[in-house]
Amino acid sequence: MPIFVQNDTVFSYTYCANITESITIKPLCKSEILRLLRKLDKKGEAVSENQTESAVNSWIKLGAALKRRTCEPFSHVSFVIYFLVAVIIIGGIGIWIELYAYLLPPSSPATPTVPLAPLRSAIVTFFPALTASACLQLIWAENEHKFLRSFGVLFLTLMTMAALIISPHAMGNGSALTVGILASLAALWAWWIANAEQKDFLDIDNDAPLGGKTTNAKLSGDLDGFKVV
Repeated sequence: MPIFVQNDTVFSYTYCANITESITIKPLCKSEILRLLRKLDKKGEAVSENQTESAVNSWIKLGAALKRRTCEPFSHVSFVIYFLVAVIIIGGIGIWIELYAYLLPPSSPATPTVPLAPLRSAIVTFFPALTASACLQLIWAENEHKFLRSFGVLFLTLMTMAALIISPHAMGNGSALTVGILASLAALWAWWIANAEQKDFLDIDNDAPLGGKTTNAKLSGDLDGFKVV
């Protein structure tokens, strides 16, 4: 928002590039000035009459950021396909192998049933590794929003605790698999939101600000009438 100050009054102006080029000027109220000051504050100190406002807004911003990172990647085909192929199918290959062995056991009298222990071990080793990579990426790559880094630390801690709870064999396979499946879904979501803004996975033109991709086509025009030295 372009602004200027005159006679101790802050004004904003809007330029309309239409047929009747015009400029709209209006004085800013106190709340608008405070909002601008918050954006200009580099130290993170709340510039407000209510010191708790910034803390409340950080929770709202966290929810909005998680919602946006959850929904927006669905519109990018490349992101969804990479997630399905690289993360779920190839990344979870150990789970699929053990699940296949459990659902289609070899027909042998010596092994009438296949135990759930291998499948349980595959799940227990899957979601902690995926969670760690996603959360550490969110912590190290996020430079703008501290609340996202804090969320990554909390999420990684909770998932580590879940892995430690279901690892001992004292817990039954059924309960361990239930917790492991839920934790795996949460780990997949963590990877999703951590990579939601990775340009390599999104269907966007990175050369758009530069006028598009360069080509070797001959440029129009000539140098007739000019002396090239």
